[in-house]
Amino acid sequence: MEPLLTVIFVVNMNTVWEKVMSTLRAQIFGRILIQKVEFFDKYKVGELTGLLTSDLGSLKDIVSENVSRDRGFRALSEVIGTIFILFSLSPQLAPLLGILMLTVSVSVAVYKRSTFPVFKAHGLAQASIADCVSETFSAIRTVRSFGGEKRQMFTFAKQVLSFQSSGIKLGTFKSFNESMTRVAVYISLISLYCLGGNKVKAGELSVGAMASFIGYTFTLTFAVQGLVNTFGDLRGAFAAVDRINSVLSGVQVDDSLAYGLERELRQQKAVDDEKYKLFFSNSSTEKNQMHYMSALKTSSNLFSLAWSGDVCLEDVYFSYPLRPDVEILRGLNLKLNCGTVTALVGSSGAGKSTIVQLLARFYEPARGCITVAGEDVRTFDKSEWARVVSIVNQEPVLFSVSVGENIAYGLPDENVSKEDVIKAAKAANAHDFIISLPQGYDTLVGERGGLLSGGQRESP
Repeated sequence: MEPLLTVIFVVNMNTVWEKVMSTLRAQIFGRILIQKVEFFDKYKVGELTGLLTSDLGSLKDIVSENVSRDRGFRALSEVIGTIFILFSLSPQLAPLLGILMLTVSVSVAVYKRSTFPVFKAHGLAQASIADCVSETFSAIRTVRSFGGEKRQMFTFAKQVLSFQSSGIKLGTFKSFNESMTRVAVYISLISLYCLGGNKVKAGELSVGAMASFIGYTFTLTFAVQGLVNTFGDLRGAFAAVDRINSVLSGVQVDDSLAYGLERELRQQKAVDDEKYKLFFSNSSTEKNQMHYMSALKTSSNLFSLAWSGDVCLEDVYFSYPLRPDVEILRGLNLKLNCGTVTALVGSSGAGKSTIVQLLARFYEPARGCITVAGEDVRTFDKSEWARVVSIVNQEPVLFSVSVGENIAYGLPDENVSKEDVIKAAKAANAHDFIISLPQGYDTLVGERGGLLSGGQRESP
């Protein structure tokens, strides 16, 4: 019966936890995605990747370990049940054994508290490796053009050695913890033999009761060891949670972006799409309430304003959030007339790229405003603004999906038809080379478009 109940318990707990982790991972990803751009200036890609993969993965593994093995709730249940049986067998010996095991367990738990910084340092070292790998391989052409392979090797070796050092230190702490747990078991058994032997010799305890007591003591020691291991796992879990909180605490949600995203996801959820339901919290006081809320109101005439009105920068002051003491723009006034082409020319560092980033609303002016047809652009949510602003970067960026999906990425509707994709490709003079690819519009472009030539990447 016990094996069957174990299977039922483990399967159900694992299913519940997998669903919880999927929702948690999706909501943290969504939370990060709607931060202001300066958030991504502050944190490296590897750090954010590690947060969503290794940190959350370690939480999942810890829970799985404590559900499927003699740890956690099962160990606690065994401890309580065994103590009850031991008190029934010998009310004289059980309290002494309980006090002894409690004392040793508390000592082990106190020792484990000192391991928290070690767990945290190990996680940070792992994130540094992920960041180095991501940075190197994403810029492999730059590395190759400057002959930077040796430099990247040394950088990676430094991160690996740091991870190795923290891993050795963590292993040392774990070995001491295992030794202390075994010492607790041996001390408990030796004390039991001494005290129990005297009880049997004095006729206060039968040999059979003593044998049963010893057997249940073994059960208790293994259960206590399971609990101690659970406390050790919790150290790692707390370290992972601390790293997650250190990233997410104090961040600023881009309310203007969040408002439009909330509206669009609500519409998707209305068609019962399982992917989008992950980003909603069912425990909210309002049904289907999302975490991304703001008080902004959208404007239904944004497209007409953008097509017919001038864009003006009025007395704009701006400093990058991570460099607040360096003022990039000081009282800038600029008018971009509707229906004309305006070129910004200036020396390096004059603020040309900054103006483009302000127009794209990656950042907001510290003072002054940007208007379109006299309307402050901050009155529009950023999802709508992105529909009327087109940006062609010097370095084309492609996602690891098909050619057709990359073209559709820039169109307003996620459910765009293939005819619309082909129409856009023809407008960019890309249709002919696309249909010559092995799978045409369904051809995968590889990471960052690595399977296409430079000219082909620029066309879509």
